Amino acid sequence: MINMSIDTVEAGMRVGKAIYEEDGRLLAGKGLILNDYYIESLKKRGASQIYIHDEDTDDIVIPDNVSDMVRGSTIRDLKGLFGDLEGSINKEMKDTSMEAALGAVSSKQFVSTFGKNPAFQKLQDNVGKIVEELMGGDVTIGLNSIKTYDNYTFQHSIDVAIVSIMIARKIGLPTKRLREIGIGCLLHDMGKIFIPADIVNKPDKLTPKEYNLIKRHPEIGYELAKGVPSIGILAPHIALQHHEKQDGSGYPRGFKGNNRMNISMEPRMIHLYGSIAAVADIYDALSSDRPYRKALPPEKVITIMKDMNETHLNRSIQRIFFSITPVYPIGTIVRVLNGQHKNHLGIVCALNESDLERPIIRLIFNPVKKRINPIDINLQVDEEIKIESKII
Repeated sequence: MINMSIDTVEAGMRVGKAIYEEDGRLLAGKGLILNDYYIESLKKRGASQIYIHDEDTDDIVIPDNVSDMVRGSTIRDLKGLFGDLEGSINKEMKDTSMEAALGAVSSKQFVSTFGKNPAFQKLQDNVGKIVEELMGGDVTIGLNSIKTYDNYTFQHSIDVAIVSIMIARKIGLPTKRLREIGIGCLLHDMGKIFIPADIVNKPDKLTPKEYNLIKRHPEIGYELAKGVPSIGILAPHIALQHHEKQDGSGYPRGFKGNNRMNISMEPRMIHLYGSIAAVADIYDALSSDRPYRKALPPEKVITIMKDMNETHLNRSIQRIFFSITPVYPIGTIVRVLNGQHKNHLGIVCALNESDLERPIIRLIFNPVKKRINPIDINLQVDEEIKIESKII
């Protein structure tokens, strides 16, 4: 299958990978033949890209770190929990100050009611399934979920959980720790429910006042999560610390990191879970469409994250992350920049485990986007060839 811009998709093409609605229901299933109605519907929901079935790339298996079934049920349960939370927040609470909101969610009555929500058990069951699938699957990360404006929060939370669990798995943390990290990541942006949606989704630069509001969501999320005994005492710290930076310039509390992989219990230090989630959060956010910008090319994402090493993101966690994250994941459309096949378009069809920056690509279009007989090129062998990602 090929990942195509929704603007170039045509009626008659077949969906190659499922897309889900905000509530977890199937929006466009694999194999669905698209018509103009479906295409316009996807555009209105903010889907900028879609995987399309393609005979020349049928044998290329784009790995799913987590199955569509588990992803769909997790979206549904997250939506249910967030909906219940919003239903328990009256308008006055949303319109009041952040201090008052923090006080409200910290109250015994709110904590007791919210903490007993059966959705938490469902989410923990989902995390168990996610961990089980990740432990039995590939060791490399490849985010390929299609996010719409409607379901971004939930898809983002799931993808942050997946990347964080994969990092923790590579580190060698036990299954119990993987589950703690997973549930903490699913809930890490829960505090945004208290921030007006027009601020969270604002396409323009935030005013200082609006940015100060956004900076309060980790604290609110922490207060909400720590009132749920079943998820433990460490998972809520992911909500609190995922925007903290190693040099202490992050928010909300200005915690510092030590750029190591130990679980520090020192006061005002970023916990290992927080450092892992920060890497995953940045990776998925940069890789996704947002109201204020399009998703960045994968090579640009990696470059930006390398520039964040040590000051923003934990150096040791980053090293683990880069060891399991291909610059060009399988399924990425690429353009050849030099040599005999300059300006030909192709797709990443396989990875070289010993060098994730030099994959195997399959050329399928000439420079004027006409089909050619597929040509497979191993960039680890043809070392002079340079490529860049491309949306078609």
